[in-house]
This record gives sequence, C-alpha cells and structure tokens, in this order.
Amino acid sequence: MRRLVLLALLAVGLAGCGSSGPTIPKSALSRLVLAPRDVRPLVAFDVGPQVRLDNLAGPRKDPSRFGREGGWKARYRRSGSTATKGPLVVESRADLFSSSSGAKKDLRAYEDDFRGTIASAPTLRDFVDAPANLGDEASAMTIRQPGAAGASVRFYRIAWRDHNATASVLVEGFDGKVSFAEASALARRQQARIRSAVD
Repeated sequence: MRRLVLLALLAVGLAGCGSSGPTIPKSALSRLVLAPRDVRPLVAFDVGPQVRLDNLAGPRKDPSRFGREGGWKARYRRSGSTATKGPLVVESRADLFSSSSGAKKDLRAYEDDFRGTIASAPTLRDFVDAPANLGDEASAMTIRQPGAAGASVRFYRIAWRDHNATASVLVEGFDGKVSFAEASALARRQQARIRSAVD
C-alpha cells in the first residue's frame, strides 16, 4: 500500500513537471515590446515599465492580477494629416505571469474588455478575426471614432498569449489610411521578439 502511494505521488510530481513547459523569464520583459526599428518612421515617446495609470479601469486594472509579475510598454507616434497613410500612433505592451494559466486568464480579461468596449458603441466598434498563428491564442477588435470634417480615426487592437506572457498592439491612424494588415504585421514583429525570449 505504501509503495502504491509513493508511486502515485511520483506520478503527480512528474505530471506537474511536464505541464510547466518553457517560460519567458522576467529578465526579458523589456525586450518583449516593439523596438524603434520595428515601427519606423514613428518615434518613441513613452517607454518603460507599466504603471497603475496604464490600466485605470476594466478587468485588467489590478496590477497583481492572475499572478502577474510585471509589464512593459512602448508608445510611438509621428505627425501627419488626414492624407497620411499608415499608423500615426502605435502602442506595444507585454505582461508576464508566474504561469501560463495566469496569462490565459489575462487574455480572457482582454476579451472581456473588448466586449465591454463594443457593447458601449456597437455601430462604431467590433471584433475582427485575429491574425492566424499568432502566439498560442489571440483576439482583436477595431474602433472607428468620428472626427471633425468627416475625418474619422481608426483603431485596431490585437491581444494574444504566448506561454506565460500576454501582449497587445494598438494601432491608430485615419480611417481608410491605416489597415488591419499593418496592425497584424506589427503584432507579428512583436511576437517574434516574444518567441525569441522563451527559455
């Protein structure tokens, strides 16, 4: 009987070791967001650790949520007019968790936030199909914000999970001048950085 108990405990221990899998270390956090060369000709205006003001409300406002170990952000911009093609503002974020299950919960929180945003103005905001094969799972939405003289602003936000990290890219430009394909390309550049950090 004692031998059976020991074997059972050993099996549970081995299962736990096998399920943890590779992770992204906290020391890599600052390298998990887009770098200046990824977003040229935009220039950085806010880069560093995420602070409480970066999540004022919504299901992701608690900085200690789901075993979160820290977050990083990089924000870029350029000047332009309603005729300017491409992104005018890009925000890149990454959050690290003590486990992949925490990252899964955080992606669900992103999706809850997306649903709340869409429900508040369903004619201007909607889900879009996330880019295929982006991390382990992904979600995306778009917002159109009416502006002066008919110049609406278009936002795309893509969020995804890879191992014990979540990430997002927010892209802003004038409606009809910036595309979801451009936002997706930036998300893939960030994902390449994340994948290179996996232990």
